[in-house]
Amino acid sequence: MVPTLSLYSLCTIALWLPGIPPSAELCAPVLGGPLLAAPAKTDPAKTDPDPVSVERVRRYARTITVTVWVDDRWSSGILVHRQGQTYTVITNQHVVAFGKRYQVELADGQRYDADLRSSTDKEQNDLAVLEFQSPDVSYAVARFASSLSLVPGVPVFAAGFPIAKTSQPQFHFTSGQVSLISDRVLQGGYQIGYTNPIQKGMSGGPVLNRWGQVIAINGMHAYPLWGDPYIFVDGSKPHPVDHQIMRQSSWAIPAERFLQFIPTARKVKREQL
Repeated sequence: MVPTLSLYSLCTIALWLPGIPPSAELCAPVLGGPLLAAPAKTDPAKTDPDPVSVERVRRYARTITVTVWVDDRWSSGILVHRQGQTYTVITNQHVVAFGKRYQVELADGQRYDADLRSSTDKEQNDLAVLEFQSPDVSYAVARFASSLSLVPGVPVFAAGFPIAKTSQPQFHFTSGQVSLISDRVLQGGYQIGYTNPIQKGMSGGPVLNRWGQVIAINGMHAYPLWGDPYIFVDGSKPHPVDHQIMRQSSWAIPAERFLQFIPTARKVKREQL
């Protein structure tokens, strides 16, 4: 039996990750005191805070990346919001399509039945929202940062549970960099290209920056085996040169886009993006 992580353990994990503050809503009752202070005024000439180590980002990513079970197959998702005992998970629409039963498995090995929320997304982004109840165990949720202002070459990390020949999902974490930020949105809401190798099953997992903040959600790996997903929302196609660059990249939907389709997470978006 996999041991259950206590609320205190999850909060202290967040505390020993420099630059990745624990959730104020979740951890204040356990650790005491306000954990999300108002941002201090900073000198614009000063550089950003030092990024955390790759290993610490990996460990943090593991706490917020969940296994999404759709019937008897799995993929990935991100814990994005908590309201009392109700948790919200974001994943891809293509992950949950045609499913009849949904479950979410957390880092402590606990598995919960989940409900697929009705979509109000008229833009048909490749996004889906699941909700589950955890009355006995509390979990940390993701922190977010803007991604559309990034430039090629910026380091990023991607996480998820690739499909393998094993009977149980194995967490996978990759390093890479931004390869392209498209000024036009591709169908499905994709806009961020990156060099991290993404495998089938990692769809729905997070893309994080050097501070452990979620900036996007995985969704498309490089060199798709069939079809042509590189079509803009207006139906036009990229220039052949740009098309080749796109094929060489993995693709993600930016946090700015997916958070606006989660009504319960709008407060989180305003505070953390």
